[in-house]
Amino acid sequence: FMRFLYYQLRSYDFKKEHPLFEKSGTGKLRIKPSITFHLYISTAPCGDGALFSPRDVESNNVTLTNSCTSHRPTFETNVQGVLRTKMEGGEGTIPVDAEKPVQTWDGIVRGERLRTMSCSDKICRWNVVGLQGALLANFLDPVYLNSITLGFLFDAGHLSRAVCCRLNRGEPPLDKYLHFPYRLNHPVLGRVTACDATRETQKTKSYSINWMVEDEKPEIVDGCQGIRYTVEKTEQSQTSRLCKKNMFDCFHQTCQTLGRQDCLKAQTYSKAKRLNDKFVKAKEAMIDKFKNTNCGIWLSKPLEEKMFS
Repeated sequence: FMRFLYYQLRSYDFKKEHPLFEKSGTGKLRIKPSITFHLYISTAPCGDGALFSPRDVESNNVTLTNSCTSHRPTFETNVQGVLRTKMEGGEGTIPVDAEKPVQTWDGIVRGERLRTMSCSDKICRWNVVGLQGALLANFLDPVYLNSITLGFLFDAGHLSRAVCCRLNRGEPPLDKYLHFPYRLNHPVLGRVTACDATRETQKTKSYSINWMVEDEKPEIVDGCQGIRYTVEKTEQSQTSRLCKKNMFDCFHQTCQTLGRQDCLKAQTYSKAKRLNDKFVKAKEAMIDKFKNTNCGIWLSKPLEEKMFS
């Protein structure tokens, strides 16, 4: 998605109308109101969004009502709403470890488990800072999801809690700490009209496919290794076009195209991610909200991972 936005930005002409972008009152560009983005997931996102038991086999095939499109988050136990990390090399998630809030590069090299935030937590972050991420925030207002649709294990109360509403708990509300145009986004939630409720016991495959219309061909990525899957032995590079280094290169190209020399002053990826003050403050406000409502501490990757140019 970010590659798509970069591609569209590089085709932007300030003197002509663009099919995707328009000028914003913030001095940046924004997505036209007539264009919306929607996320489909085959099942409940790992982490907080999957912390419930299906009531029965028929529960996923009941008729959707208006109550499913409004958010009424479910809070039944203390573990619901808590930040969770994925199991490295396995399935499922575990609550964040408050005693180890910082991950170090040398610790991971020595065999310490690399902890990555769950899918539910990442989607919740998108609903605060946007899908575009920190680098694109220098050119665009936040881009929010309009809807999230599940294929299986849909529960409106649990899903709404996981992807946005757990940040609404406690006073003052999160929106008080967010500077326009950032806000807590509440997407429309729903499911497919019919689904096969058979429980899947096979381990999830690690491969994923990425593609956009401008690409010559799709790319297959090994999600565990983060490298491109290749069949031909003659291909030398296994670097995915989605890796941080390639995204940083896209950022530099876009800065040159749009004449944003001010953004090129950041010498490393880490510094570039902190160029947009409103984005940084929005993310920090989200992290503080999780901590202050006893949902846990947001874990980041080791600093060394972002210290490249």
